[in-house]
Amino acid sequence: MFKARIIHRYLLLEMLTPFFVSLGVFTFVLLMAKIMELTDLVVTRGVGLSVVGRLLLYTMPYFLVFTIPMGTLLAVLIAFLRLSTDNEITALKAAGVSLVRLLPSVAALALFSWFASSALAFWALPWGNSKFEDMVYKVAQSQADLALKEQTFLDTFPGLVIYIQKLPGGGVLKDVFIVDQRDPKKQHTIVARQGKFFPGKTGKLTLRLYEGSIHAVGEDLKSAQTAGFDTYDVTMDAGAFVAQKRSDKHEKEMYLSELLALRAKLPPDSKKRYLVDMELLKKFSLPFASLVMALIGLPLGIHSKSGRSWGVAVALGVFMSYYLLLSAAWSFGTSGYYPPMLGMWVPNVVFAGLGMTMFRRELKEAPTPLLDTLEALPRLIARLRSWRGGAASGI
Repeated sequence: MFKARIIHRYLLLEMLTPFFVSLGVFTFVLLMAKIMELTDLVVTRGVGLSVVGRLLLYTMPYFLVFTIPMGTLLAVLIAFLRLSTDNEITALKAAGVSLVRLLPSVAALALFSWFASSALAFWALPWGNSKFEDMVYKVAQSQADLALKEQTFLDTFPGLVIYIQKLPGGGVLKDVFIVDQRDPKKQHTIVARQGKFFPGKTGKLTLRLYEGSIHAVGEDLKSAQTAGFDTYDVTMDAGAFVAQKRSDKHEKEMYLSELLALRAKLPPDSKKRYLVDMELLKKFSLPFASLVMALIGLPLGIHSKSGRSWGVAVALGVFMSYYLLLSAAWSFGTSGYYPPMLGMWVPNVVFAGLGMTMFRRELKEAPTPLLDTLEALPRLIARLRSWRGGAASGI
């Protein structure tokens, strides 16, 4: 019993360091990608750094739901890879310690990751998504150009269809085309070389257009009027736009109870029902990936004798395969090609089965073709490099 405690404590310490390091690295990489995306808000749209910082904070739960399973996989793989490389696994087997007796340490880390991911999926993720959307629309209320896109017909403002050829930044719009349908009796089209947003009264925004023309057609469709202008103001009801957009919560912003209540109101075969079902199941299947990744990482680490770089590469390959399968399952599930239950749990079932198969073969010390092939790849790459180097020196 005392010896088992020492072994479990030793294995946990071996896994904790790579777990937190990989968790920090993976989260930082995803954050950097998001930072690059949000940099445009600061550089060209004039949004404050405090707003961008809060937006990044609200996206953290989404990143952690994915990086915690990744960190779990890499922690287990790296820890057992180090033990295998230093022949400590062989020494434990010689001392009569079965691989099964090493499972409690791995299970402890996997359960911790599962509980942490579940807490994020059930509470932190909908909170973060809701706060992120609230912040975006709150900023859009005062800076409407954030809701605009280049070379796209937009109907985000009630009664207006807007097309902008270019958004150079600083709230400036280049080559603007607007169809104003707010008054059915006075529909007209506006074309301007440039425009800029200015804050108006409460809940209002003013789009000031420069160097353009207004084209109107009579109700009988037989007469047309055209007038040029140096400046022309279009007043928009931004407050109503924001309130309208935020009145309907997206599925990603809903807690479990809200999703269940919405599901009960929807017809069984509706597309909205499929989306709600997928979102519900995702709250359970994504955290469960921590257990699956730990189960995969254990035989991978025990079997290998290669270095840590190989382990990182394999871990990334495994998780990328899992994520691609999950994305495909999500796409087909939301379209209704098969039941959502099947779509969201297929990746976990496939990889759990693969992990259990590999672990059983490790217990029997039987050859595993898949692992043997992966193990041979570093040696094959090294031989190819040496062969290329020798050929180049010969030339």
